[in-house]
Amino acid sequence: MRVIILKRIKYHMFIVATLFVLVVGFYILLSPSLKPIRVAIGLPVELPGARYNPDLNATEIINEEYNNFYLGRLAFVYHSVFIIFLYASLIIFSGIYLSENIRNIALDLAGIGAVIVSASVVIYNYFDRNFFWHGTFIAGLTVYFFIGIIILLYFRPKNLLEWNIWLSGILLLIGSIWGAWLGSSYMHYREDFLEALVNSRFNPDLGEESIFWRALTSHEHAMIAIALALVFLLALAISGVDENKTILKYVKTKYLYYLTMLGQAVMAVASYSVTFFGKIAHLIITPAALLLIFATLLLSFMTKKDMFIKKALIIGNVAIWIFVAIPGAIAAINLRKAVFLPLAFRDPLYDWAELAYNVGHWHLLLLTWGVLLLILYIYWPENLANKYKFMYWVGWITLVSYFIAMLGTNLYMLANPPGKYIPNPYNNLWVSLIVEPSLILLTLSTAITYLIYLKEYGLSIIRNMISYLKK
Repeated sequence: MRVIILKRIKYHMFIVATLFVLVVGFYILLSPSLKPIRVAIGLPVELPGARYNPDLNATEIINEEYNNFYLGRLAFVYHSVFIIFLYASLIIFSGIYLSENIRNIALDLAGIGAVIVSASVVIYNYFDRNFFWHGTFIAGLTVYFFIGIIILLYFRPKNLLEWNIWLSGILLLIGSIWGAWLGSSYMHYREDFLEALVNSRFNPDLGEESIFWRALTSHEHAMIAIALALVFLLALAISGVDENKTILKYVKTKYLYYLTMLGQAVMAVASYSVTFFGKIAHLIITPAALLLIFATLLLSFMTKKDMFIKKALIIGNVAIWIFVAIPGAIAAINLRKAVFLPLAFRDPLYDWAELAYNVGHWHLLLLTWGVLLLILYIYWPENLANKYKFMYWVGWITLVSYFIAMLGTNLYMLANPPGKYIPNPYNNLWVSLIVEPSLILLTLSTAITYLIYLKEYGLSIIRNMISYLKK
């Protein structure tokens, strides 16, 4: 029975890995530098509303003539990547905590929902802008809400780690309701919402008056923060935690679990408060996030020894502190008054920097989620590094390139001097010398891992499908 259960989990792991490679690979092919390849294989050449300016080889803040196309694609793309990562995280959760029958239902629905969302996003935004595909996209998201309800009914936490995971699930469900309200409101308040989104790209203060912009800010902060907390907690469940260990002499593991629960709750409340109170509540998000990542950093040292996952958790948490928390605090402190930076961050001469920071901030958080999932998929449910010794080094290449990419993105966001706005050049020093090479290494490690998955799990799935079709 254990072999059958493991086999089914592996099937889903291969499916989500394939989905990630296809969808994210497609998005990468849309990069301006890969235009010749797009032309050669028949993919969209020019996208309405694209910010890329070929005459300058640079990116504008917004293409106002077709802003609804670009902003719509942006929302769809982030949802598709989020759903794929959530599917990958659900596979781990289901494999550890759910009974066989509930696991099968949850994973099969998750696979169907992820395929529906991803396919709808790509077709609607890049091939056929028909609202049928918009509807299937919403249907796919609804499947995930239904999965959350199923898990809520059948998951029975037994210890503090599991109660933390349960809380993550509850908060993600609340966040999905927030997102559903926001999406439905767009249909009735389209022009106001679009105006706030466009204006906020020049100065977020200009979007503050719109409750929909504030709700979007709430939704974004809460969902990515809680999703990262969830995958971190799942990593703890895989690696195991020394419950009797103490750190800093008096801090026990159970205290850190309580602190993590508090951090998740405060982070969610702070994020959702932005919808109703705007700027004042927004200031609470930074200390709330610091509380949460302080707890997760200390918990990283409580994991059992001799596991690569422990190294990944420590490096990941340190990277979040150095490249997300501290820059976030610097931006917040300098928002209205120059303290650490030459000018206040809201000064018109820093317009480009704030936009770069806002965009880069979310990419760093999504990257962290994806990198941790990649590491977990190397070591769970089987240790592929034991069977393929080079996979140990693939893990290290992943972590090192991740750390370098985080560094380069921060230099791109904050290290350039203030000045009159010019479109962000594609040949930016930090992007060319640090970000792009590190992302190439990350792509290489992802490709190697996928090929191993294809060999270990995928080929048998393909053979079974061929045999079934021949019947």
